[in-house]
Amino acid sequence: MKNLIVVLLIGLPLLGISQREIEEGEKPKLKDRLYFGGGFGLNSGTDGFGNSYFFYALNPIVGYMVNPKFSVGTGINWQQTSFDRPKVTLTQYGISPFARYNFDQLFAYGEYNLISTPTFINSDQRRIFNRMLLGLGYSQPLGSRGAINAMALYDVLYNQSDRAFASPWVFRVFFSF
Repeated sequence: MKNLIVVLLIGLPLLGISQREIEEGEKPKLKDRLYFGGGFGLNSGTDGFGNSYFFYALNPIVGYMVNPKFSVGTGINWQQTSFDRPKVTLTQYGISPFARYNFDQLFAYGEYNLISTPTFINSDQRRIFNRMLLGLGYSQPLGSRGAINAMALYDVLYNQSDRAFASPWVFRVFFSF
């Protein structure tokens, strides 16, 4: 529980910076096209091998609005997964280039991850894993600039035998302002 509180305290400031909106036909400056943000993730359950786990992550991002509907960017990932049996904690980190296309409040999202993680059998050794997360999201405006966003993503490269990730599904909810 102490780790969860630390994750929330570190992650909450990242929620205050988000994607900016630009109007069609406008010639915005670079600073108006750049956006910063991020969020955190929490998950728990049972993996495909019957092992119980608890997962949390921090994911700051920087993005560039190519036009009002399409943006690209990259993020930094840091995540930790703890298993009960065997008693193992895996810390993973990496980079995540992404693309997002907005359909009003609904959006399509794709993210490629390069994740460095310790191997499940020998936590002193690390491997690089690839993930390709594809999915949809929904953005509900809150006031003039804020929004609450939710995404459901699926890892199309998921390989259960790698044992690097507990599930191919990734769910994210975050605020933006």
